[in-house]
Amino acid sequence: MLCQNCGKREANIKYTQIINGVKKEMSLCENCAKELGVEDIHFNMPISFSSFLSDFLEPYESESNFMTNFMAPQTLLCENCNSTYDDFLKEGKFGCEECYENFSSKIDPLLKNIHGSNRHVGRVSRVLNEKTEATNKAKEITKQEDKKMSEEEEKLQSLKKRLEKEIKEERYEDAAKTRDEIKRIENSEKGGK
Repeated sequence: MLCQNCGKREANIKYTQIINGVKKEMSLCENCAKELGVEDIHFNMPISFSSFLSDFLEPYESESNFMTNFMAPQTLLCENCNSTYDDFLKEGKFGCEECYENFSSKIDPLLKNIHGSNRHVGRVSRVLNEKTEATNKAKEITKQEDKKMSEEEEKLQSLKKRLEKEIKEERYEDAAKTRDEIKRIENSEKGGK
């Protein structure tokens, strides 16, 4: 297999990188690996917070030239404190409050990928929204149950009036059927509560 960077020599180094769950693999020859600094990677070094951050903060700008974009230096400069985007990647923090605006072209897409938004909405806001939704659902269920209860109560009152009328008219068979229906409704209410 030929080197994917130069396309001239035989590839004998396989370089794999995983960022945000996206796996990129590249086969390189020894010369290209040296030029790109892949050969100098030390695996026994402890990972610092800033090096961990730099992996997240260096998105691919072009899929076609993966390695050169990955290794290319960042030249963004803060106009206020003169710190560079590279300084931010190395140290893991900004030099001043204006760095956010000066580096926003690099930072905003990352924040959107990581948090879903480039502006902080806070945990409390999400929790309140979830509680409000749950409360609204509970209120709706209560309304439906109240409506059902009021319909059953109206039906029960109507049946009781009909029972009294049937007894006055001495229609005892109809009164017995009405009485049984009233008991059935009352029992279902007791079982539902």
